Amino acid sequence: MNIRPRTLRAANNLLYGSSVLLVIAAVLYCAICKDMPAWQLWGGVALSIGATIWGLYYVTLHYRISPEGVTYGYFLRRKRHLNWTDIERTELSEGDSQGVANCHITLHPKEGTPLQLSSDILSLDDVQELAGELRSAGLLQTKNT
Repeated sequence: MNIRPRTLRAANNLLYGSSVLLVIAAVLYCAICKDMPAWQLWGGVALSIGATIWGLYYVTLHYRISPEGVTYGYFLRRKRHLNWTDIERTELSEGDSQGVANCHITLHPKEGTPLQLSSDILSLDDVQELAGELRSAGLLQTKNT
């Protein structure tokens, strides 16, 4: 199969990471420079923890594409791997919503739940490039929305 090995990451992972740092900085600023009751300080700490978990998910989210298959993971762990031979069908859904193009590749394995690679999180160009490779390999059905 002629699929180029690469790793796809969230298109806005820098935005997610910097947002987490800004939340932590704001909480630290308030804790150090403001006279706050303890309940507000603990609320800020809880907000920082929640923001850190949320941001780290998107910063570490990745799809490893190889000639053998696709591996989905986050937080330094491999969550799921699908071999191309284990995929029953693959759908491509492309569209335009209020002037914003979108592209979704859904991989339907013979057993288990589908895996979707979407331009909602990943770069549109990366998803479309993968779709072209899957199409040339004969693994793709197209559905326009």
